[in-house]
Amino acid sequence: MIGLYLLILVIGAVASYIGPWWAIAPVCFILCWWKGKTAVAAYWISATGGVSIWLVYALYLHAVAEVDLSNRVAGIFLAGLGADGIPGIIPLTFLAVLIIGLVSGFSGLAGIRARSFINRPQQGTG
Repeated sequence: MIGLYLLILVIGAVASYIGPWWAIAPVCFILCWWKGKTAVAAYWISATGGVSIWLVYALYLHAVAEVDLSNRVAGIFLAGLGADGIPGIIPLTFLAVLIIGLVSGFSGLAGIRARSFINRPQQGTG
């Protein structure tokens, strides 16, 4: 299962870097179709891989940004909620991790379920 996680990390990071934000979804689908063992493992490995990629990338962007973009964007979403003392990186990272965890997890689950659906034994027409 570590091999599947590492494949998702490497291929997913490259796909997310050169493609749209949702490029991790087909990567998780295809890799779990190919190497997935169980549905639960496919979901959690895909979700963990997607979250790992986005968490590292979000923290990297926050560290190298010349302006305090995370606080400005968080100010747009959190205005009027009384969350002025919270650094902007925390709610934005939480939201990004939640979204990508669900997208990549369900994509991996769909991959292994599609494989089991296609490869299921045929019933006799008897």
